[in-house]
Amino acid sequence: MDRRASANVIAFMYGGYLVRYAYLLIVVPFYGRVLGVAEYGRVLASMSLSNVIWMLVSFGFTFVGMREVAKAQTPQESNAIYSLHVSARLVLAVIGAGIGIVATWSSPVLSEQPLIGLLATLLGIVQALNLGWLYQGRHYFRTPIMIEVFGFALSLALVLTLVKGPDDAVWVLASLLIAAIASAIVSYGLATWQIGLPRLRFSGVVPLVRNSTMLFCYSSGSVVLTASSTYLLTLFSTPAQVGYFGAAERFATIGLGLMSPAAQVFIPTITRQLAQGDKAGAHVTTRRGAMLLIGYGVLVLCGALTLSPFVLPLILGAAFEPSVHVLQVFAWMFPFAAFNELVAFYVFVPRRKDRVLAIAGVAAALVNLASALVLAPRFGATGMASARVIGEAALSVTLLSVLIRLELISLLPGAEKALARVRVVCGFRTQAGGAKDD
Repeated sequence: MDRRASANVIAFMYGGYLVRYAYLLIVVPFYGRVLGVAEYGRVLASMSLSNVIWMLVSFGFTFVGMREVAKAQTPQESNAIYSLHVSARLVLAVIGAGIGIVATWSSPVLSEQPLIGLLATLLGIVQALNLGWLYQGRHYFRTPIMIEVFGFALSLALVLTLVKGPDDAVWVLASLLIAAIASAIVSYGLATWQIGLPRLRFSGVVPLVRNSTMLFCYSSGSVVLTASSTYLLTLFSTPAQVGYFGAAERFATIGLGLMSPAAQVFIPTITRQLAQGDKAGAHVTTRRGAMLLIGYGVLVLCGALTLSPFVLPLILGAAFEPSVHVLQVFAWMFPFAAFNELVAFYVFVPRRKDRVLAIAGVAAALVNLASALVLAPRFGATGMASARVIGEAALSVTLLSVLIRLELISLLPGAEKALARVRVVCGFRTQAGGAKDD
């Protein structure tokens, strides 16, 4: 796509994401005021568990599938990829269900109402079976957004109808699950009409899992621990602290999620350019994404620091005022998270540097987990938020080091000149050579 076409698609996708966040601006204060701090904390913990199950069942398949479908030339090739990925997710869904059951009874907060944890587990499995990766890889960028908006509308109607007080927390998860199932029916029906029914087979599942392991190792550091933060806090702190942290994390997640629409366009576009041998075009596209993401990270940092004291109490009520400081701690995460998104998914994934991402992700996961184990029991919600910032910063340092070593630093606007000046100041010799795209 040219610049205008890319801009139109990205604008459409951000329009869809604005609907998502309009939905959140309705349901988040609704949950906070109707359910109360303790029950809302329980719901947030269950959603955290749901996100973990989602990531475990997806197992790195999303970006591998998107990358492979972007190269497919015929509907038959797309159907073969579609069939294999659905089969692999169904196999891992069994494992995910077992993990969700154990996690529900291991949490003091969720074990008091285990039905919430079980519904969250099922919700995570259904979400892992979504086909957004298939449509994005085939450059049908608008389709998953429209299906998602349909799901939001249905879940909003169900939540506002069924949730009346603190005793109705289980209906929050039930409503989300019903909407997710309805969206999946639409998504699979449309995919079947376009490329045929998925032919379930298990012969290629093990090789697919093996090929996706590196990206899963990265996501386990940058996503699974991130998604599980609220659940982990239930093991160390009180329901009130879980509620304060979970409320602030929801707003932080909104900020992080706004990076996704651009990624859904840039990743398959860069992948296709590289597959066609257009390295110069891929270089230009990557630099455009870099300017967009880095600018966004700095902008959200400033906005979160200055606006959170006014926005959070206004939306959630005075009971959630302690969440303000938690969100201000989260604010320092955004520049690091934007840089990590750029390097991981705009640079390394299209260039098949999966092993590099795996090593970086595991290292950051260990830093994140160690920080959480030290800080969360002592400082509660603020400590867990600080651990998230430390984890993202450690990942940024690791990815930057690898980027320099692979001589891909020129993909970041202005970074090559800055690095040359640093080397001169430090007395190091400036290295020559092009980027190692091969």
